[in-house]
Amino acid sequence: DGYYNNQDIANKHEILNVPEIAALGKFPLWGETVIGFSGLQLFDQNHSWDLYENPKVYSDSQKFNMSQYAVNLDVVAFQITAAKGFMEDKLSAGIGLSLLRGDMIFNNLVLRNNPMPSPVSDRPYEKIPELFRVDGNGWGFGYRLGLLYDVTDKISAAFTYAGHSSIDISGETEFKFYMGKNDYLKYQETTIEEREKNLFLEGEVVGLNSEFETTLDLPSSLAGGLAFNITDKLTLDVDAEMTFWSKFKGFDFKFKNFSGLKDPDFHYANDSLYITDLSIPVVWDNTTKLMFGADYKISPAISVRGGFSSDQSPVNDATFIPQFIDLGNKMSYSLGFGWTKEIWQIDFSTTYTMHKDLNISEISFDDNHLMENLPADYRADNYQTILGISYKF
Repeated sequence: DGYYNNQDIANKHEILNVPEIAALGKFPLWGETVIGFSGLQLFDQNHSWDLYENPKVYSDSQKFNMSQYAVNLDVVAFQITAAKGFMEDKLSAGIGLSLLRGDMIFNNLVLRNNPMPSPVSDRPYEKIPELFRVDGNGWGFGYRLGLLYDVTDKISAAFTYAGHSSIDISGETEFKFYMGKNDYLKYQETTIEEREKNLFLEGEVVGLNSEFETTLDLPSSLAGGLAFNITDKLTLDVDAEMTFWSKFKGFDFKFKNFSGLKDPDFHYANDSLYITDLSIPVVWDNTTKLMFGADYKISPAISVRGGFSSDQSPVNDATFIPQFIDLGNKMSYSLGFGWTKEIWQIDFSTTYTMHKDLNISEISFDDNHLMENLPADYRADNYQTILGISYKF
């Protein structure tokens, strides 16, 4: 939620549909091996914010043509998995190899120091808004390991490990500098220096383009669980997962092949404006998630399920920036059912996630004038619904 001109403004709600697909079969390899293929979305983040307006006295005609702070990050895994049983099938081991596709759009607004001398850089012209947008994609590789062991006829244990992976992302960048307007200070342009100063006084939007590169580091995770068959109808489950988010350092953008401002006599490479580091560093913590669940068979065809989870947040107040928002530790409650008829199976679940209210009281910037946190009062809740349809050939 936001608060502007004495009005409480809520962000829009959106329903996202994320299809996933998987298939598996048994093959006569090394005795008998189960091989499967799946396509699933590992990460999906989509935030956008409009948080700034130029003062009228700075320029009375400029409008931002896109969201000032935004991230749209999607990672999809195309995975092939092989699993085999050992010890008379009491122990099963599997490995999955993934081809990862990453797509990213990232917007950020930076208030740059005006590099011109007085009076061109006097208030209210001491800061120049720079809006930049990167749009790119790339590929990487990942892997997962898993073990399933029947401790007794009533107890099963599972272990999974997802390795750290990196995706090299590249694409195009658009820069826009929103210059102040002051006709009374404009120069006659008898020298190149006067032409350069006038650029900072004409109220124009100066555009540059470039190519960019960055690396998206996906964290490794370690998980384990126990399932207890209390009766023939009731199964209880407890799981824990640790995700090593400290490996994620944000985005280190590298720009090259600039274009724009075609005039060869214009030395805009006073350029402290656009060569300044635009990297978005974050400092995140490793997290632990605890999960509890129950499955009860009402009949041979119908099961009902319920679960609860407690999930730590990797984000701390020191790097609570608009593109990476997480309100803190959260709790989730889920209900669902399963229905089986011959070769068909339908599974349905819905989850409600409750976030604590969060207050960030102060804003801070790093040495490159990049925002390190976003002060506001935050409230959020969300729902997730999953529908699965299985068919056995």
